Amino acid sequence: MAGTRTLKLSILADVDDLKRKLNQADNDVSTFGDKVSKMGQVMAAAFAAAAAAATAYATKLAVDGVKSALEDEAAQARLAQTLKAATGATEAQIKATEQYITKMQLATGVSDTDLRAAMGRLALSTESVTKAQELLSLALDISKARGLPLETVANALGKAFDGQTTALGKLGIGLSSAELKGKSFGEVQDRLNSLFGGAASAAADTYQGRLDRMKQLFSELVEGIGYKFLPIISKIADFIMNTVVPNFGKFLDIFKPIGEAIERNRENFQKFADLIQTYVIPVVGVAFVAALKVIGEVAGFILDVKIGRAHV
Repeated sequence: MAGTRTLKLSILADVDDLKRKLNQADNDVSTFGDKVSKMGQVMAAAFAAAAAAATAYATKLAVDGVKSALEDEAAQARLAQTLKAATGATEAQIKATEQYITKMQLATGVSDTDLRAAMGRLALSTESVTKAQELLSLALDISKARGLPLETVANALGKAFDGQTTALGKLGIGLSSAELKGKSFGEVQDRLNSLFGGAASAAADTYQGRLDRMKQLFSELVEGIGYKFLPIISKIADFIMNTVVPNFGKFLDIFKPIGEAIERNRENFQKFADLIQTYVIPVVGVAFVAALKVIGEVAGFILDVKIGRAHV
């Protein structure tokens, strides 16, 4: 009997141990499942945040790109007009000049906007695309060597080419007023090349120069994105100018009778507005405002669809 009881107790102990282990295993699995579930939620939230950030950044790139593209397009047009008027440049020369400016921008880290302004200024004095490009390179060297704005240097060189060397002498370039007055512009240019030639290239190889070049490369990429959107914006602008504006008067005529009716019943409308303000708004509060917003959004969507279909 003792042996039987011992065997029974041993079996019961084994069963209890098995139950404990099964329960433990079940708890472990549940805990692991909870961890996996929580991890999934965290990862989902992280991916959602990343997607939202990426969308916001992409939107910013598009907006900045369009703005940059519009400004770039305007700057190109100004330079083209200046080159045509001052030098009689052909379309091929203007295109080659833009390529030259882009190459110089990426090589030196100077914005194409500044390069175009300097190029235009020098073209006005030299009346030559080739000479203006030659002096632009010199202006860049002096600008980098002396830490001066490119526009300031280009303006001084342009005046010196015209025979007025005062502004150039004030740049601190190592040439006295007497030396500048006693030399031809060609001699002055040669002297400046010997003093500052290669300064822009050397500056581009510094740490700051590399950062500036990377900045300009990124700027060109953003502009490229913006240029992709310009045709869409152009179509919207054409629609507004050619369709909306000419028919705006007709649109107002449609609402003229409504406006007149409102004006005739101004007192009643005011009483109704006072009633809403006094009794309705305090009760429904935010919910009422939110409902109005929803109604407005739905109405806007319907109008968008109808307008879109009407013009397909």
